[in-house]
Amino acid sequence: MTLVSKKCEPQPMQAIELIVKTDALPRFTTLLQSGIYMELDQGTSIGELLFALPGFSEKYVKETVQTIFLNGLPADTLQQKLFGKEAVIAISAAMPGLAGAIFRKDGVHASLRTSTAAELSSQDALETPITIRLKLFNMIAMDRGKELLANTCIVTAKSIGAFLNYRPPLYTAILKATLNGERIDTSILQEILSSEDMLKLTIRDK
Repeated sequence: MTLVSKKCEPQPMQAIELIVKTDALPRFTTLLQSGIYMELDQGTSIGELLFALPGFSEKYVKETVQTIFLNGLPADTLQQKLFGKEAVIAISAAMPGLAGAIFRKDGVHASLRTSTAAELSSQDALETPITIRLKLFNMIAMDRGKELLANTCIVTAKSIGAFLNYRPPLYTAILKATLNGERIDTSILQEILSSEDMLKLTIRDK
């Protein structure tokens, strides 16, 4: 599995690294709700995708990842294979109430759903890898977000820009910013983000 999609990289991607205050780092993990991008072989299963992520052991996935949406519809099994050009996967821990019970993978209330994610067919397979946008929510983003961001993620520059624009105080939490290894002033960060499409993003504390 690679985190870089050829579809998203007609030219070499810019790499941004942010060193932030330790107590502010958990707030940056909500950026993962917008999604990180990766490229997978056709026919890779949802389980194989998740197990390959930093910190996502088989035990953690099976016990904590309780809700999985594939292209907006609930997916019931980690064995579901992924084919086609691109797909969006969203994962979260158990949601509260009846809604959480209904959408929980393999849940006893699954029959109450109006629809579920259709099994993708190998007939949809292409010669090129499939591009995945993976979104992480609630405690999963909090639990594993620090490790994911520290290992570098592919994200849209637009999502980073919007994330920081909605949270101006986070600028003061950035201790150091670099672009392709060269230090930059945080005052020009938005200018850089507005001129890019996809970026390699690393966020870690000091």
